[in-house]
Amino acid sequence: MIKFDIVSGFLGAGKTTLVKRILHSLDTCEKIVLIENDFGEANVDREILEIEGFEVYELSNGCICCKLKGDFLLTLKHLLSQEIDRIIFEPSGIFVLGEILDIFKDIEISSKCFINSITTVVDAQNFTKHIQGYSGFYKSQILHASSLVISKAQFLDDNEILLIEQGLKTLNETAHIISKDWAKLSNQDIKILINGKSNCILQASKEVFDHDFDSLGLSTSRIVSLEQLKRILATCKTGGFGDVIRGKGILCSGTHYLEFNYVDGQYSIMESPDVEIGIVSFIGNNLRKEELTAAFK
Repeated sequence: MIKFDIVSGFLGAGKTTLVKRILHSLDTCEKIVLIENDFGEANVDREILEIEGFEVYELSNGCICCKLKGDFLLTLKHLLSQEIDRIIFEPSGIFVLGEILDIFKDIEISSKCFINSITTVVDAQNFTKHIQGYSGFYKSQILHASSLVISKAQFLDDNEILLIEQGLKTLNETAHIISKDWAKLSNQDIKILINGKSNCILQASKEVFDHDFDSLGLSTSRIVSLEQLKRILATCKTGGFGDVIRGKGILCSGTHYLEFNYVDGQYSIMESPDVEIGIVSFIGNNLRKEELTAAFK
């Protein structure tokens, strides 16, 4: 039977970073394939993972809960006809985990593949804001997890992390919780997430969580300097491009490429030594798409 591991989490929680850690920690003898589902039109994460040599299947511009469910079923059935050992699935940040049950009701899938683990990444810096503002998606991802991994813990003190842990245990008593700084995570810590016994209990959910998120994704050859990029992201923070919840991308600055990540007003920029492609993706509410496009085109 092929193992099916889910790495879930709300927008900007750090799913792709954890997926990379998992891939580098697993047995190299395993044949592993990734499925990347991005709500936006441009899949930045696929570019990052492919450049590191991983085989990635992309489902973009929607969520497999609804718009892309048929595409996901076809992709999964195609993969199950191959000689592989494990599928790692990174859904979009607004994925409702309970919906995965419908997919595994298909006998063609359940006879060849089983849900091995469900890991949900929880953004420590935005925990309260997200659980209050996006309760449906957020709680679904926490309730159905076999493991909960707190990201960005290094930016909070011990008491703040303890409160988050208590909040998580209120929603999910059985999940294994990891709250240490990711820089201190060992390969053994990572392996426990996906090779330990799964305690997740997926229950069919009749709830439908509507959203009105906008998205913008585009490829670009424009040269954007570090200072220009900082000004663009600062404008996102002040609402100049609408209510931007999540932004990510890779841009040429002239001498090298810059990778940026933006989550709810906080952003980081670092040099991208491997990926050399201009691509950006933004998700939010009431995005000013013309202005955003003009900033990068």
